[in-house]
Amino acid sequence: MKLLLISPLHKEEMSIAWIELESKMGNLVIQPGHAPMIIQLKPQSTSTCLLRNGKQKTFAISNGIAHITRDSVTLLLDA
Repeated sequence: MKLLLISPLHKEEMSIAWIELESKMGNLVIQPGHAPMIIQLKPQSTSTCLLRNGKQKTFAISNGIAHITRDSVTLLLDA
């Protein structure tokens, strides 16, 4: 599945197996085929994903939203 990280000064795309997101209602693990949704990410949280090459990547999220489709996740971040 495709992960897009978009902020005002940066855009990055990567291929992932899954991603864990923290929302205000709790943690979600998103895998291919997940139900489409839009969620507000928990401010000052972290997100971890498993890249297709088998490595995990963790990044900080100051504030943003996630747009989830069956084959992609787009994170719109403020920084």
